[in-house]
Amino acid sequence: MGGFGFSEEQEMFRREVRNFAQRELAPGAKERAKEEGTPEIAHEWARRIADAGLAGLGVPPKYGGQGADWVAIGIAVEEMSKADMNLGATPVLPALVTRAMALGGCSEELQQKYLPAMAKGEFLVCLVISEPHCGSDAAELRTRAVRDGDYYTINGEKTSISGSMSSDAGFLFAKTDPAARARGVTSFLVPFDLPGVSRSRIRDMGWIGVTCASIFLDDVRLPADHRLSEEGKGFYMMMGTFDVLRVFLALAVLGGAQTSLEDAINYAKQRTAFGQPIARFEGVSFKIAEHATWLEAARLLCYRALWLADQGLPHTKEAAMSKWLAPVVAVNAIHDSLLIHGHVGYSEEYPIEQRLRDAIGFEMADGTAQIMKMIIARELMGREFRSY
Repeated sequence: MGGFGFSEEQEMFRREVRNFAQRELAPGAKERAKEEGTPEIAHEWARRIADAGLAGLGVPPKYGGQGADWVAIGIAVEEMSKADMNLGATPVLPALVTRAMALGGCSEELQQKYLPAMAKGEFLVCLVISEPHCGSDAAELRTRAVRDGDYYTINGEKTSISGSMSSDAGFLFAKTDPAARARGVTSFLVPFDLPGVSRSRIRDMGWIGVTCASIFLDDVRLPADHRLSEEGKGFYMMMGTFDVLRVFLALAVLGGAQTSLEDAINYAKQRTAFGQPIARFEGVSFKIAEHATWLEAARLLCYRALWLADQGLPHTKEAAMSKWLAPVVAVNAIHDSLLIHGHVGYSEEYPIEQRLRDAIGFEMADGTAQIMKMIIARELMGREFRSY
């Protein structure tokens, strides 16, 4: 993203992803959004996305990926989400786990074991942080990881873990030193086929195919080389590397909103009232103009945050701004797009009602609007003025 706007190469990449997404992901997206997700379905789609070179965008070439930067991954997430909001974030976790392994100094053996499989869409990973008593306050985690020779023994409960019923492993955060609060959090890669790991499905009003669940860890014996951060450094890895996750979630929901707005525009041109297309009425056209403006503003904020991350510059504030603004803008745009359609938009004949259900989930995922505003205020005024 050189200067202001996208380079010719980035625009070419956008067109390639868009063509793939509209050809492969868009057909059947409405039906898939209503279907209960299964590991078999999740792996099938991950492999199809991997075959297009998109699942491993953030994985280095030596492990079978493309080694793309954050902006390129954002482009892919946005374009894929325009076709299918639930599949759009497929490239994100492999990229984040790759970055975590590099930062944590993981062994070459461990990276060779998992990264090529992630790039091929054969090994799916989810992010495992939230617990029943705490969500965004990761310093209060109660899941414990106790070192025992060449292993860690992990006990605890995680909840509201998106994608966990279909994933093969979790990028998990646990306390190795409970007294140290944030400085006692460590990150691990935990395969879900280990003895002592169990999962219980949570059924939500949206994200039906994403398969949210609670995860229970009962004396799970994890090889010590599956630790992804130094002991006590997991919190800071999460707060740093995972700023970009918020931006990708923002771009995903914006992608779904953009498609909904385009659907509303097309419908408004065709639907007539009082002898003319409803697009000619200001009550409709002004709403479309407003939402197009808000979506574009939120989108540019997202790409600025990713550009800053690619330059190695601070981007926590911009990431939090993106994650607060984009879901609000997107939900409002989808809601009004539904209303422009009238009753047919409210019915299951059209995909907009399900997009609205799904979009609401983005308002909570990886931190609520209130948490994002606290982060923005802290970054603007300094930690000594924070309210927590």
